[in-house]
Amino acid sequence: MKKFIFCIVALFMVAYSAEAQESKSTAKPRYEQVGSHHSFSVSTPYRLEYSYEHVWKSGMSLIGRIGAGSEVYSPYKNDYKFTNGFRLTIEPRYYLNNEDFFALKACGAILIPNTPYDVSLVPVYGIKREFTKHWFCEFTVGGGVGYYSGNKGVFYFEPHLQFRLGFKL
Repeated sequence: MKKFIFCIVALFMVAYSAEAQESKSTAKPRYEQVGSHHSFSVSTPYRLEYSYEHVWKSGMSLIGRIGAGSEVYSPYKNDYKFTNGFRLTIEPRYYLNNEDFFALKACGAILIPNTPYDVSLVPVYGIKREFTKHWFCEFTVGGGVGYYSGNKGVFYFEPHLQFRLGFKL
């Protein structure tokens, strides 16, 4: 009787293991499962954004964002200030696995009240986690170059450290 139970358990384990291996091989990476989507997010420093992410099967995606809120700029070389403004961002991404990615953020902002503009190009590394079907968060870090149009134009180092909480439609 013990041998019979052992054989049943062994057969069950082999069958379960084969099924698990089969499901792993046919499972799509998360960036393919998510697909293209619209989302709204709140990010640091105090910005509300709408975005659209188009995802390809290769692990690449392209995100377009438009938002309003706090902006960081440098009116004098590496002397950082906060102001309000509107920002447009184009961000191509390459997903390393289901949740980690490299991106190149190309941003343009109109700063209020004097309406100078600020543009930047910043390579970043990011981590994206999804809590549910609709809720996600992202953490990105990087640094690049920025240009502020006021004060006869100034190039500066643009540090990037951001946390984003979002809702996918």
